[in-house]
Amino acid sequence: MVVIDDASLREFTSKILVAAGTEPEEADWVADCLVLSNLKGVDSHGVQQIPGYVKAIEDGGLKPGSRPTLIRERAATTFYDGNWGYGYSVAREVMDRTMEKARDAGSAFSGIRNIHHIGRVGKWAEIALDRDMIGIASQPGGVYIAPWGGIDRKLPIAPIAFAVPCGKYKPIVVDMSLGPIAGGRTGILAVRGQKVPLGWYIDDEGKPHDDPALFRDGKGAQLPLGQEGLGYKGMALSMMLNLLAGPLLGHVVTRDHAFKRCGVFLGAIDIEAFTPLETFKEGVDALIDDMKSSRLAPGFDEIMVPGEPEWRELEKRGREGLYLDDEIYRGILETAERLGVDTSKYRGRPGKLDIGHPSYTLKDKYR
Repeated sequence: MVVIDDASLREFTSKILVAAGTEPEEADWVADCLVLSNLKGVDSHGVQQIPGYVKAIEDGGLKPGSRPTLIRERAATTFYDGNWGYGYSVAREVMDRTMEKARDAGSAFSGIRNIHHIGRVGKWAEIALDRDMIGIASQPGGVYIAPWGGIDRKLPIAPIAFAVPCGKYKPIVVDMSLGPIAGGRTGILAVRGQKVPLGWYIDDEGKPHDDPALFRDGKGAQLPLGQEGLGYKGMALSMMLNLLAGPLLGHVVTRDHAFKRCGVFLGAIDIEAFTPLETFKEGVDALIDDMKSSRLAPGFDEIMVPGEPEWRELEKRGREGLYLDDEIYRGILETAERLGVDTSKYRGRPGKLDIGHPSYTLKDKYR
């Protein structure tokens, strides 16, 4: 593995994107978003995306500098065309407008069509925390999941995020897909040669297996979220989130339609439209206190709430540096060199994660 500090990785990422045709200010913002995903332990949505973004720019599917244009607006809703700009830039602008409307109307929702990858969905819900609002974000994602009772990939993974401000605790951030694991995370596990629990994947014949590499290579499907016998619940949620960021925005999300046409659905709730902010935060803190007061089940050292593992990972990786798999970082270096970027400052240092290291295992990951 390669170990590199976040400041160097952020600078390197920005230089690659500038070399690919992105203006420096926008490149810095995209780099911030990508490296933050790595810092939070969501490596699937971090800098491993760089080669794909560069290819998308070269192929014309990603247009740096494009900004959203308003299609339709009402008192508490907006609908935009993203014009194939960076999802990070487009989503930030639209979420800012959504929060402005929420301040006036109490809550607001926005949709975006024709938008490139937005990365970690939780990022766009978290933006609302800066204004002490509840943030909501969703998109269909890749079509990876078999319907309950089926064996073919028919349902999108449908990541959904909520961000909720707290008082004495770090904000609650729910950022999850409705399959057992994000598609990008599957690729990382395949590179590492790790296996997963049976019940996550099925092969082309519908038989369970534990090999992420098979799924990465397009074979079989994920099973919908839910304990054994309860996958119909995950299927139902996936369908509903698909409808919010798909047909509601004029898109059909199936394997027969281009994934790049998927939309993004954003929302913001002004807490003080319902109750005083401090009263709300006290209530959230009380809920967390009560959760953490439960007796522990065998094998658990503590109870964590959604977002807590990622906040801890942010602090730890900020101190220790970021661990990147050799194969993934090699692809980033090759992309940079092809674009003429000097990589000599960004080689990092060799490192190794023990199999029990929290950054390496799935045990304490909420994804």
